[in-house]
Amino acid sequence: MGAITLTGTMDPRRFDPGKCTIISWNVNGLHQRHSMNQFLPVFRHNPDIVCVQETKTAGKGIPKDLRRVPGYTCYSDEERREKNTEVALFSKQEPDRVSFGFGNTPFDDEGRILIAEYETFTLMNMYFPLGIGPADTLEHKLAFYDAFITYVSNRNNEPQNLVVCGDFSIAHTSSDIAKPVKKNTQRAGITLQEREKLDQLITAGFSDTFRIFNNANGHYSWWPNGFSLDERRLGWRLDYFFVNAFVRPYVTGTEMLAWYEGSDHCPVMMEMEVPKKIFRGKSCVHELVRKPGTGIPS
Repeated sequence: MGAITLTGTMDPRRFDPGKCTIISWNVNGLHQRHSMNQFLPVFRHNPDIVCVQETKTAGKGIPKDLRRVPGYTCYSDEERREKNTEVALFSKQEPDRVSFGFGNTPFDDEGRILIAEYETFTLMNMYFPLGIGPADTLEHKLAFYDAFITYVSNRNNEPQNLVVCGDFSIAHTSSDIAKPVKKNTQRAGITLQEREKLDQLITAGFSDTFRIFNNANGHYSWWPNGFSLDERRLGWRLDYFFVNAFVRPYVTGTEMLAWYEGSDHCPVMMEMEVPKKIFRGKSCVHELVRKPGTGIPS
């Protein structure tokens, strides 16, 4: 297969201040998706922002040509030289501030968190733990969710316009899984303890944007063997956009882009009108913020 070029396939103009399209995608290896020409086509939707999870690469290991996608700037935690940073962001508009952790929590060094603050909203790009295996246990996953819910609840109380997207590694309800699983209380991704965490997020004032418009079954973003389209009959919905009450009135749609092959997840796209600015109690200063202890001034 020949190389894919984006020349003439996208609008290189700056971020449209009246609307915003965001794509979130667990790519299951950014190098592999790119080498197989399966990543760049997502930019043909002309998104303002692309959030990537499970990059399986260190920040400086992102291919150089991906850092020069026309019209976009790539953000990742380049200080993680020896460890993977599992999230990256491609943005038309330069954020006012980018950070890579909740701040002083045990989870800040896992490479799962990217927070981009724009003039009118804050975007969180998240790759939640699976909760499987001797290291990534269910207890670890639940504790990560507790730290996350505490963080977004505090920011929601300031108040701020908040958008959270990514691979949440939980199918929230029975409508988010194609086929009932026997002993589902024992399987990671659909245990009662995990589903209760998304209940808590909703109680904290956040809305699952896909369910604002569509309550039907049959819409999934992950497939156990779903690397090709003919294997995608039975899936789970694990990838979400959640927004707080300040942003919800501006959301105009969310869609599963299930025709993209390569990863076992498909991209999810949300469109919104850019919410009105909410005074956040401090001026917006452009800076790249590192975690405490890295030796880099914040």
